[in-house]
Amino acid sequence: AEVSAVPPFLLMRNMPDKIFSKANLFQSVWNIEYISEDNTLNVHISNLRNKLKAVCPDKDFIDTVWGIGYRLHKARD
Repeated sequence: AEVSAVPPFLLMRNMPDKIFSKANLFQSVWNIEYISEDNTLNVHISNLRNKLKAVCPDKDFIDTVWGIGYRLHKARD
């Protein structure tokens, strides 16, 4: 099923302190089992980052937590 890149961001926005595994995000958005070789989520996150950068080029919105998944970017004090 075709889904825009926005739902993963909305899910993360609703739980800003949570680190989402790729499997958790994938299953929550597409409601099917995550297969680690599937690049769908990576492509959607990349597209979402590009769209957000086009609007706010100096701001990061999504962090990659290597080996785990993604989370909303926390502003550093």
